[in-house]
Amino acid sequence: MFPYNRLNEIFYYIKNHEFTKAQLLASQLNITERTIRGDIQVINDILEPFQLQINLKRKYGYYLEISNQELYEEFLVQLDSQKKSTLDTPSDRIKYILKTLLYRNDYITLEELSQDIYISKNTIQNYIKQIKQTISTYNLEYITKVNYGVKVIGNEDDKRKCLIDQVFAHDFENYVVGFSHEERAIFKGIDLEYIQKVIIHSLDAQNIKTTDFSLKNLIIHSALMISRIQNDCYIHTNNQLKIPKKTSYIVENICKQFEDYFHITISNGEKQYFYLHLVANTDYEVSSLNVDDIRSKVKHLLNIVYFDYSFDLRNDEILVNDLFYHFQSILTNKTFSINKRNPLLNTIKANFPLAFDITLTSTSKVFSSPPYTLNEDEVGYVSLHIGAAIERCFSGQIQRKSTILVCGSGQATTRMLEARLNAYFNDKITIVRKASYKEFISYTERELKNVDFVISTIPIESPYIPAIVVDFSLTNDDIESISHFLSNMSIDKTQKTSQFFDESLFIKLKSVKDKNHLIRMLCEKLEENHIVNKNYYESVIKRETLAKTNMSDFFALPHPMEVCANETKVAVALLDDPLLWDENDTVQIVFLIAIKQGEQNDIEHLYDVFIEIVNNNKLQQSITHCQNYQQFIEILSQNID
Repeated sequence: MFPYNRLNEIFYYIKNHEFTKAQLLASQLNITERTIRGDIQVINDILEPFQLQINLKRKYGYYLEISNQELYEEFLVQLDSQKKSTLDTPSDRIKYILKTLLYRNDYITLEELSQDIYISKNTIQNYIKQIKQTISTYNLEYITKVNYGVKVIGNEDDKRKCLIDQVFAHDFENYVVGFSHEERAIFKGIDLEYIQKVIIHSLDAQNIKTTDFSLKNLIIHSALMISRIQNDCYIHTNNQLKIPKKTSYIVENICKQFEDYFHITISNGEKQYFYLHLVANTDYEVSSLNVDDIRSKVKHLLNIVYFDYSFDLRNDEILVNDLFYHFQSILTNKTFSINKRNPLLNTIKANFPLAFDITLTSTSKVFSSPPYTLNEDEVGYVSLHIGAAIERCFSGQIQRKSTILVCGSGQATTRMLEARLNAYFNDKITIVRKASYKEFISYTERELKNVDFVISTIPIESPYIPAIVVDFSLTNDDIESISHFLSNMSIDKTQKTSQFFDESLFIKLKSVKDKNHLIRMLCEKLEENHIVNKNYYESVIKRETLAKTNMSDFFALPHPMEVCANETKVAVALLDDPLLWDENDTVQIVFLIAIKQGEQNDIEHLYDVFIEIVNNNKLQQSITHCQNYQQFIEILSQNID
């Protein structure tokens, strides 16, 4: 169609945007605007037989003018047909074969399939092995009939789930912008723009909200429904599912428009299918969930976060409301057995691991009974709310040092000293309590555990925290003493990082039998140093069953279900040979975390270090090459900013 790939890039960019300026295209493609103008002339020559043209509007840029929608669709299909000859990767070819098998109602020979995408018989046999394994998880069966060929059989609902999960790309950034060649090729002859227009207009008319990603999901599910009906493949009616009257109007209205435009008949089973995806991808409230129960679960969740991790988010009204509505949506989907993919899951786990882990362990306790247990995709969404609340509530406080003000001269002098301290050190300290000498000496270690130091007008000693004696007038010498004290307290990040590691908790191995064996070795190291008890291993293994703990191709971060250590430490294992960690994933760096309850600052700092390692491939490589603890801590110190 287009003689070279740059023309493809220019055409698709202009097609997917209302207006596109020449300088933007030139910048993105690293060519001159003059070359852009020449390329567009070539493109227009090719578009002319299809009554298409790229025009230029002054001050706005280039746009695609469509004079004949039918010819436009035909052009896109022809353009997409080029894709078949460019199925360069095994993944692309497997998707193509899988799509073909799921759309065929009759048998097809492997010879036909191999000729269709220009691969050998041996290669297609290898692909079929992978396809068999994939479809088995959707209750689908691959069958062979002598002299006829092969086909995939199973329920239509399961076939559609397989198509959505395995054939369609869910790359967040590209998925929500327009329609890809693959989507147009699969939905050949189906006007995706019309489906989009009907759905957007209908949702807007009912003031139903949705996200860009969910809107695209609903469009794709609608197109899939239409294409499968055209292929004589139907969803059967579920007699247990009743569409509520208030929802029936919008479902009937949209389906009627689809029927008239595409000349199809949409059965009750298909209307139920559309209804379920309408519920899953919008804020439309249709379920009769127990509102009080959801509020109780939110309260329970935030209590767990507080008591296990010392992040008190219980009075964050924004978080409470966000969680209430989010859980309402999740539980509605679960009522109808709808699972929504989270396109940001890997990004969330890599960049917000603390929020994800807090959410995973906390929700596993609140939603512990099937069918309402949360999967990783759902936990990922909830963790964004938890992470945002932690930022709101704690990001501005963590840098300040907490202090108790002890003054024995009465309230007036206490107020004066407090005002003077706040005037000089407002951004460096937080006075968490004011006390008399008698009150202070009665405080236990537990009551002082979150206090950094004491400022007192009375000579005072505490076995638990340091103290500075000042005059109630706060002289210049006093100010200098406090400043010097604060400087000494603020040890640099490297020192703060190294305190969590220890040579006695470090092992270097060539290889190890399996993941569980290595975890047990690291747990024994922690137990020998009296950091954890003997139940720690079981808790770590239990956490491994909930979700993956490998953060990258090199790095795994196992940890227990509870915050239950006597001290915050990290046991480290470095491996010469990659260790199979989860299914097909291997690692060479393993950090087993032990965290003491109540040490939220330590938790946040540690996870910042982990994020830095995950996002620095060079650092991961350097760590794997360390031969001993000294080299490891030196590399870590050099690279942690």
